[in-house]
Amino acid sequence: MQFVIYFAVLLLLFAGCLCLQVEVRAQCIDTYEPGCKLQVELGRPQRHCIDPTKYWMCQQINAKAVLKKCVANTGFDQNKEACIPWIGWVWKPCIEPPSRPTGWQ
Repeated sequence: MQFVIYFAVLLLLFAGCLCLQVEVRAQCIDTYEPGCKLQVELGRPQRHCIDPTKYWMCQQINAKAVLKKCVANTGFDQNKEACIPWIGWVWKPCIEPPSRPTGWQ
């Protein structure tokens, strides 16, 4: 009888750890917000890494990047630097921006 209880507790612990691991891995907290510290970032859209319907835009050096949204039924394509219809959108890994905001990480 003790074996059954120990086995059940062990099984519950394993299931709890597995669920925790899956939940942590599923949470992406990096939006790839650019730091707007370099000239090359100005006027060049950068993909929002969590939401493909959004992108970042640097409007001036050392200012906070502005979050913009694509029009309905489109997603942001980093290679084309534009919002395109979903039918042509393909997931690709995010590209690290040239700079990051002060205090990032």
